Amino acid sequence: MDLSEEEVSLYYLGFSNRTLWPLLHSFPMRVVIRHDSYRAYRRINQRFAQALLPFLRSDDLVWVQDFHLFHLGHELRRLGWQGKLGFFLHVPFPSADVFSILPWAGEVLEALLQYDLVGVHEQRYMRNLIDSLDVELGGESNGDDYCYRGKTARLGVFPIGIDPDAFRPSEYRNTHTLSDELSLANVPDRKLILGVDRLDYTKGIPHRLRIFERLLERHPNLGGKILYVQISSPSRTRVPEYVQEKDQVERLVGQINGRFSEAGWVPIRYLYRSYAQIELAGFYHDADVCLVTPLRDGMNLVAKEFVAAQSDDSPGVLVLSRFAGAASAMKDAVIVNPYDIEGTAEATYRALRMPVGERRRRNRSLQSVVKRDSSQNWSDTFCATLQSI
Repeated sequence: MDLSEEEVSLYYLGFSNRTLWPLLHSFPMRVVIRHDSYRAYRRINQRFAQALLPFLRSDDLVWVQDFHLFHLGHELRRLGWQGKLGFFLHVPFPSADVFSILPWAGEVLEALLQYDLVGVHEQRYMRNLIDSLDVELGGESNGDDYCYRGKTARLGVFPIGIDPDAFRPSEYRNTHTLSDELSLANVPDRKLILGVDRLDYTKGIPHRLRIFERLLERHPNLGGKILYVQISSPSRTRVPEYVQEKDQVERLVGQINGRFSEAGWVPIRYLYRSYAQIELAGFYHDADVCLVTPLRDGMNLVAKEFVAAQSDDSPGVLVLSRFAGAASAMKDAVIVNPYDIEGTAEATYRALRMPVGERRRRNRSLQSVVKRDSSQNWSDTFCATLQSI
């Protein structure tokens, strides 16, 4: 479906990424309120519904994905579609106080209730959603159902996952690894810390860089014995906030490297590019520690990919932000608060020194979570629930 440059600017770069994205991730100071972008958002959702309707049969299930299309279900109902409608939110749902910043909060929530099933990643987001529904609409919660003006929607928790088999060691054993890319074979005792993210302010990459800087300050014995590799894939490069984030990250990398580098050792390697999944799997396997420390994240699948890529002989350690949705189930990761620079630096130091027996125990527990909450199980469970309503 073609969109004009103006529509992309207002609907996608504007309302979706400068209004809803920071709002849903609880960054209220970054929320941009523009009435023209909201009107464009509503128009584009209407056009999606008009384009989709001719393809639908009465026994179809329609499963709508994410905040770009909050109103698609409402528009389909308005056009007469009576079949089953599901919606899944891939990002967090914030507290009612934050969501109420949106002038159209009530309209968005009414649109959500046009779906037969609304899914989120974890129970915390569900509590926030129900609280917002109560505050903005004043409906009635009845078990898993929410009722408002004669319409009832089922609300459910469906933690998204990955395909664990795609990251098994047997899949990437003969691929190019991070050790190859960085010529680490010549320094076999050097510990490798890895970060893999889209370049997004919700991921907390500047905080993570300061954590690594604090680690080097507190433990100068690590000089020359450790390497932090940050892979940042380009994201929303036309949005001003993302341009600023890129500049800040690059400036911090330069400052820290300038401060701590020695002959033959630069502490941070910053890779601003994307890698194929099979390459990332090999990179995960090479890492001694993976820092997954977003300031807010709906789930974060890097955490699960890292765990899936570990072998049992000498697995790496996952250091995971408590503000990632994954933390609610992945309790055997080293759980940290990324706003606490000092505390997270010390937790990272402990992860680097963790005995192999403890690493294996934690890895086995985390592997079981990743296998249980796979992408296939997420899809099957959601669709079965929608079908049963």
